[in-house]
Parts: sequence; C-alpha cells; structure tokens
Amino acid sequence: MKHLKTLLAGIAFLFITTGCNSSSSNTIVVGATPSPHSEILKSAAVQDYIKSQGYNLKVKVYQDYITPNKALNDGALDANYFQHFYYLNDEVENKGYNLTTACSVHFEPLALYSKTKISDFTNKKISIINDVSNCTRALELLKVNGLISSYDVSNFDASHLVYTSEIGVTLEAISEGLLTKKVDDDSLAVIPGNFALTSWGATKATSYKVFSESPETAGLNANLIAVRKDDLLNDKTRILVEALSRNEVKEFIENTYGPTVTYAFKDYRNN
Repeated sequence: MKHLKTLLAGIAFLFITTGCNSSSSNTIVVGATPSPHSEILKSAAVQDYIKSQGYNLKVKVYQDYITPNKALNDGALDANYFQHFYYLNDEVENKGYNLTTACSVHFEPLALYSKTKISDFTNKKISIINDVSNCTRALELLKVNGLISSYDVSNFDASHLVYTSEIGVTLEAISEGLLTKKVDDDSLAVIPGNFALTSWGATKATSYKVFSESPETAGLNANLIAVRKDDLLNDKTRILVEALSRNEVKEFIENTYGPTVTYAFKDYRNN
C-alpha cells in the first residue's frame, strides 16, 4: 500500500507539472495585454485556424509591460504579443532576454487624450509613459505638435525629463497603468493605444483623442509576436504566425477597431 501511494503521488505530480508547462505538445500559450492584443488572439479568425492545425491557443492576459517578457524568457509562455520593436530591443539589451521577433501584426498610433475639447495648451501639465522607447515617442509627438520645443533622452531618467517648452507645458512620466486615470480626472495624457482601448473602448478613445502620430510614424512601432530565439522556427511559432497572417485577421481588426488599430503583418522569421 505504501508503494502504491508513492506511485500515485508521483503520477499526480507529473500530471500537475506537465499541465502547467507552456511547452505542452498541442497548446500554444501566448501572453498579451487586454485590448486589442488578447481580443485579436481570442477571435475566431485566429482560434479556428490554430484548431484546424491540431493545436489549441491559450491566452494569458497581463495588465503591465514588465511581466510578459520575463514570463516568456523564463519559459512560462510560448510567445507574447504587446510590444513594438524598440521596446523589445531595449528589454533584450538591458535585461539580457533571449527573445526575438517572429512577426509584426498591427500598430496603434500613440495619442494625446483629453475628456474635454482643448485648443490652448499654455501652462498645461501632461502625463506620459515612463519607459524610454514610448517616452521618446511621446516627446516626439508633443514636439511635432508644438507643445514642446526640444527634448533629450541620451541620458534618460523618467524622474528628470529633459525638454523645453516655449508655452510653459510641464511633463511627468508615470506608469502606463495610471495614464488613463489622469484623463478620467480631467488631466491630459499621452497614452499607448492599447491602454486607451482597454480603458475606454474604441468609440470613447476616438472621442477623447486630441491628436496622434501619423500612420507613417506609428507604423514604425508595429506591435509584434515575440518568442525565444531557440523557438523562432518551431511548429508552434509557425502556426501562430500563419494564423495572424490571414486576411480574416485583417478584416476582424478593421471591423472591430476602425481607425484606432491598423493591420500591419510582416513575417520576420527568415530575416
């Protein structure tokens, strides 16, 4: 009886640990932020194709930009979908992650948001995101639209932004999760499109938008599928990339999000 209990305990342990492993043979585990990333992955346009290939897609939703890359690098995920090239490259360079790009999928223009109509920005305070890649985008957006005159991110410090403004604009860099709350409290904020969509939905996000990046600029920051470098050419990555390359995904994005999200698929596996 003692040997039987030990055997059963071992089987139970094997079942539990195998069930928690992202490398389960027919399950693709992808980490994503809520909107539009997880919604795109959960759409029939993606799910039906992956099922047709004999796989299941499991989406783990994250509310921040820090955890998904660590989880992927540590093996808890097969891929993630939330970031653009510059953010991923900064994470790889500064944290030593063994990650790379499998494909790009879409882009969301970075925009300045306000609950109320505004035309005079003199002496206004504006909140922007506090990671270097998105902060640089925000500063460039504000410069292009005349709210600041110059900026310098060569020695980036989110707590001491370097910029000039001839109209007295002041900036603060804060966590991405706090930006939409600033707008809800009648302040101004430059916000990545996915956080605006998650908090307000496409219709309200569009109505709150003051100005945004041009499609040409935003297109340089397409959101991508990241994987571990060793998994770039495996079957799970191939099937996920194939699923996102299909015209049905393009139609889903256009019909669901309108101008707030633009389909921009490109396969980078053989680059």
